[in-house]
Amino acid sequence: MPRSRWIALAVAALTTAGLTSVADRSVGAAAPPRASVRASAPSHAYRFHDYADGRAMSIVPPGENGLVNQSDLVRFETTKQRPANSQDQLGKYNQLLYGHNGLADSQLSKYYNDESFGVRPGDIVRTETPQAGVTIYRDKHDIPHVYGSTDPNAAFGAGYAQAEDRLFLMDVLRHYGEGTLASFLGSSCAFEQMDHDQLLLAPYTAKRAVAQVNDLPKEYGTQGALAKSMIYAYVAGVNAYIAATTTNPQLLPADYLAAAQATPATWGVQDVVAIAGLIGGIFGKGGGSEMANAHLLEYLRHQYGTKAGTSDFGQLRTANDPLAPTTATKAFPYEIPGKIRESARALPDYKKAVTGGPVDTAQGCSASAPNPTALSIINGLNAMPKHMSNALLVTANHTAAHHPVAVFGPQVSYFAPQILSQLDLHSPHYSAEGASFPGTGVVELGRGEDYAWSATSAGSDVIDTRLEKLCNPGGGRPGVHGTHYLFKGRCRSMVTEHYTETAYPKPGGQGAPTTLDHVIHRTVHGVVQGYTTSHGRPVAVVLQRSTYNHDVDSVIGFLGWGQPRLTHDVNSWMRQASRILYTFNWFYVDNRDIGYYVSGRDPIRAKGVDPSVPQWGTGNAEWRGFLPFDQHVHQVNPSQGYLISWNNKPAPRFAAADDQYGYGQIYRSIMLERQLKRQFRLHGGHVTRANVVDAMETAASQDLDAVTVVPQLLSFVGRHREPAGVRTMLSSLRSWVKAGGHRIKAHANDAQYAHHDAVAIGDQLMPNLIRAIFDRLLAAGGVGAPGSTGGATAVGYRALPMQFVNTPNSGGAHLGSAYDGGYEGYLMSVLEQLRGKHPRDGFRPGLRAHLCRGGLRTCRTAIDAALVTTYNQLVKANGTKRVPSWKQSSASKAAGQSMPRFDAIEFRALGIVGQPAIAWQNRPTFQQVVQFYRHRVR
Repeated sequence: MPRSRWIALAVAALTTAGLTSVADRSVGAAAPPRASVRASAPSHAYRFHDYADGRAMSIVPPGENGLVNQSDLVRFETTKQRPANSQDQLGKYNQLLYGHNGLADSQLSKYYNDESFGVRPGDIVRTETPQAGVTIYRDKHDIPHVYGSTDPNAAFGAGYAQAEDRLFLMDVLRHYGEGTLASFLGSSCAFEQMDHDQLLLAPYTAKRAVAQVNDLPKEYGTQGALAKSMIYAYVAGVNAYIAATTTNPQLLPADYLAAAQATPATWGVQDVVAIAGLIGGIFGKGGGSEMANAHLLEYLRHQYGTKAGTSDFGQLRTANDPLAPTTATKAFPYEIPGKIRESARALPDYKKAVTGGPVDTAQGCSASAPNPTALSIINGLNAMPKHMSNALLVTANHTAAHHPVAVFGPQVSYFAPQILSQLDLHSPHYSAEGASFPGTGVVELGRGEDYAWSATSAGSDVIDTRLEKLCNPGGGRPGVHGTHYLFKGRCRSMVTEHYTETAYPKPGGQGAPTTLDHVIHRTVHGVVQGYTTSHGRPVAVVLQRSTYNHDVDSVIGFLGWGQPRLTHDVNSWMRQASRILYTFNWFYVDNRDIGYYVSGRDPIRAKGVDPSVPQWGTGNAEWRGFLPFDQHVHQVNPSQGYLISWNNKPAPRFAAADDQYGYGQIYRSIMLERQLKRQFRLHGGHVTRANVVDAMETAASQDLDAVTVVPQLLSFVGRHREPAGVRTMLSSLRSWVKAGGHRIKAHANDAQYAHHDAVAIGDQLMPNLIRAIFDRLLAAGGVGAPGSTGGATAVGYRALPMQFVNTPNSGGAHLGSAYDGGYEGYLMSVLEQLRGKHPRDGFRPGLRAHLCRGGLRTCRTAIDAALVTTYNQLVKANGTKRVPSWKQSSASKAAGQSMPRFDAIEFRALGIVGQPAIAWQNRPTFQQVVQFYRHRVR
């Protein structure tokens, strides 16, 4: 059933049932009171202990309000008017793309909102008092400013406010994290498969999840006790809002009827653990791809012999490319294995599939089609980029005001409502404002009294794959799907748990109720993913995640950042960062310092172990503890004058995790660095907040290939005669590169990119160029379809777990985030070697012999053929040989869209009301612009 038809039926059902009518609220009228209202606020609600003096700003498109009640739904379906404050930040965000050139600090308010503590009395729209000791002031952007007379009271208010803004989304997230989506959203193969996959990552019974919270005081003392009390109070606040929906239907999201046909169940602290594990599992992890790497190693050995294949594997892994862009300038050696013992490599048998994991779906589940509204939510969550971005921080001696500047924020994709909610939270011992993941109730990204912080995903290696040798406790050969394994000389039994859920067909679906029994096996290392063989003997494949059973522990660090007594300078801030167990790049700014710290519960591995491939689980290669504070990457006020991160390598010699192949000499952070240095040159080495915003936004429209790989290619082919059509293509590329390599229109209202022909050529050429150079090496393993190669959507070789190139339109994903890992580094090294250069990360002779059609000497012919192929493909896509008139790539043509529309950012509906697409720009979805001139007495 089409989604539009489904929503129409839902609206009709609401109206027919007498729950609402169009007359309930006239179009354009203010929202009815959702709690008690006061005319003014006490003085403490305005700029409470705020040292930013209006120089802290932020933006979160499309808007803070995520509640679509019954009246809102009817109005949207009849008039297309969206609920108030659900879109009021979208225009500001979108318009920066064409308004940043020559921007002044005084103009920043056109594109960012004030992030001052509290709310001016004249800006208060409504006041809520959900219980004694808790006051919530809603401002003109609907941002909740929560004040609690005690710390738990503030947490209660945070729970109430987040439930008001994101209740249905929070319900989806907790069921997703607990592996019970099918029971909540209805029978379907899609939801059952997602439950199965989530239980392989974080299978917690309610009892074990609650134990994580209850154990916080034991593990973290007074701070743990505070965290526990605030989590329980937060859950009570959520439940208070749910209780309020039973007496006031205007408080209940209409999404429940449209997508789940259910009312919200009460919350428990286990739901907070589920959401913490889900978010950390998406953004705060790295590693776990050892099986894919093992298959690559075995593929190369099979193709070229053990010695040559092993050498080729090491070069392609680029775990420590000496030319890789890094954020810190100081080296932090980590995961440098030295001489690897071949016996320590636990390699699965070549081309042997993993089988026998938990039953993922019920028989006949395809007969139960998921309802379209619910499916759109899940597709949106699955489309999240796996790496967050970006950050630009400038030291005091490089700013015009002689105080540091930060422009930073996470890129968590684009949703309606946005998955991040805004929160200004104050209590006797806590003061912070910024972005919070719904279901957690603390400010994870934002500002304190006189400092601010943000993050990008680091992807450090916190997950390993173990091969457990199966055994038979009674003697004899074990079964291929056995539940006993060898550990330290003993044949041990796996822990077996059953996670049962009943899924009922929902509106838009079909079929009978289904009872699912997810059977999960655990060893001392983690959760069994399935079974295979090694040297012909059965083994269990297990993921060992360092944060398993510690998913909620990171709240200790987040809580510390909001406590002025614990965070008062860059060093105390780093101490709190070290308490966050998920792997993130964290950034700090105050009136004097900028700082950087990479968090994570990073394992110290045994000597001689190859961290790129699976390790044995027999007890001989156990972790030797975790990386101590001083060995985590960190830096304060670097001499170069800035810190830049766009998910690039953290520091020299800090090895890339096993799932990261993109840390070569090219990474997207190069674009930020070049643009910031340009601002230094333009302004005599001293920049303003607006100058740093300009650097960020200029890089946001650039094509990474155009500013890195294409100039090398043009230098290589420029002296050779090419066919006329190819020469014209190369001329278009030269003009594009000279203009900065932007994917942007000349004017916002234009239908096409300013360099539409070159953009089409670049998109078409890069995959052709990669295949011309690397097919002989990697194509024998097959070329993967979207989703099968480690990238979000783009195609790549099946043997090597990385996509070819991650352009904005890769697979028509419309995610916004782009150029996050691809073959650019490999291409640069090869093109430099073809030009007679000797880059430090250049491929050695053995691997070079496998490139192109028979080594580097044949690459000229192969590249020429790729150029001709590109020309012919674009002639077909555009119906003309006139290169300057080309306006389509083959992919945009197939989608029936212009290239700007094909690149455009789409807001994925996490509720019943969506948002329009906006022009592509590669920037954070929650972004702060911050500069402090003063500080508390140090």
